[in-house]
Amino acid sequence: MITGLCLGLAACGQAPTRQQDEIHTGGPGLSQGQVQRQDAVTRWTNDYCIAVGSLVDGLATMPTVDPSTPRRAVQTSSDLLGSMISGLDKAVTGLRTLPAAPVPEADGARAETVAKLTGVRTRAAVAKQHLDEAGAAPRIDQDTLGEARGPLDEVSKLNLLAGFDAVPDLEFAVTHAPVCQQLTVRTTP
Repeated sequence: MITGLCLGLAACGQAPTRQQDEIHTGGPGLSQGQVQRQDAVTRWTNDYCIAVGSLVDGLATMPTVDPSTPRRAVQTSSDLLGSMISGLDKAVTGLRTLPAAPVPEADGARAETVAKLTGVRTRAAVAKQHLDEAGAAPRIDQDTLGEARGPLDEVSKLNLLAGFDAVPDLEFAVTHAPVCQQLTVRTTP
C-alpha cells in the first residue's frame, strides 16, 4: 500500500503518458481541447435542432382541410396555413436567438435555413391572404382552393439540416445531439 502511494507520488509533476492523456480526453487521437470543442459543437447543434424541431412539431399537429364544401375548404386551408406560419415564425425566432456557432459553417447553415424558412413564410402569408379574401367572395374557384398547396409542398421538401453533412464536426454533432437524432430518419441498406 505504501509502495503504491510512493509510486503515485513519484509520478507527480511528470508529463502524463499517452494512456493517461487518453483517459482524460475521451479517446485516442483527441486532446482535451478537441473533446471540449466537439461538446460545444454538439450542444449548439442540439439547440439548432430544438429550434427547427418546433416547426416539425407544429407541422405534426396542423389542422386538416375540410373538403365538405368549397367555403369550408378555403377556411380550413387558411387555418392550416396560419398554423404553418406560426411554426415557421417559432423556428426562425429560435434560430436567430442561438449564440454564434463554434464552427463558422454552422452559422452559414443557420443563415441559409433562416432564409429558406422566411421565404416559405412569406409565400404562405400571401396564400393565406388570398384564401381569406376568397372566403368572403360570393364564388370560390378551383385555383383558390389550391392556394395552400404551394407553401405546403415547399415546407415538406425542406432539408432542415442542409449543409451539416458537408462538415465533419457538424455531421458528428448531428449523430450525437439527442434532438437531432429524433429529427433524422436512419435507413439501413
